[in-house]
Amino acid sequence: MNRESPKKSVVILEDSADVCKLLRFILEKEFEVVFASNGAQLCRMVDKAEVDVIVLDIGLPEEDGISIAQQIRNRSSLPLIFLSGNLSEEMIVKGLNVGGDDYVTKPFQPEVLRARIRNALRHGASKTQQSRLCKIQLGNVKFEVHEKRLLNSEGSLVHLTEMEVTILCALVNADNQTLAREELFRRIYGRDWDLLSRTLEVHISHLRKKLTEASGEENAIIGLRGIGFRLTLEQVKISQSG
Repeated sequence: MNRESPKKSVVILEDSADVCKLLRFILEKEFEVVFASNGAQLCRMVDKAEVDVIVLDIGLPEEDGISIAQQIRNRSSLPLIFLSGNLSEEMIVKGLNVGGDDYVTKPFQPEVLRARIRNALRHGASKTQQSRLCKIQLGNVKFEVHEKRLLNSEGSLVHLTEMEVTILCALVNADNQTLAREELFRRIYGRDWDLLSRTLEVHISHLRKKLTEASGEENAIIGLRGIGFRLTLEQVKISQSG
């Protein structure tokens, strides 16, 4: 793979040759497209930092896409988009629960998939722009924004996914004010709020649990029904970027 290429790289693990041909056709003008033959190869590519975003099929014939995603999440917070023909709410939530940043169902519209990939790539690039804060104390935990790290009261690292970092940055920037669900969704996904989507709620649930365990404080994030979300932990700025 040519990592000197100005294009961002998308690695795809998909068992259908026809779908792979279609994905290459619709993506290669904008992205560097590579394919992994199995989960082990995909994990090696992640370990070597050879890719920028992952597109992963769930219904693989000899491997479980969910378990592959779990392996990836144990080693990286690289943006991961599930691509699946399973439209059930249960599977969508399961995919997000293991750390997927987005879930695209088959058949898909080419421009929608490209937009989802662009948005996933923006997550990492925009983290430092979402907040001018380098470090901020949230209750008794420390959030190091640029390093994308959350440290509990004992200084131990709490793993956050790319999506959780993005959400926490947005809530921090709201200065303990309620951030409308529509606005938060737009900041996270780069598109208007989808009334049928539960992806945002799943990610916030995961982030809330991690903040609660790290701080020992309940209701670190409050969801106001029909309105939005608010971070309740007391914020103290530690340092600021120049």
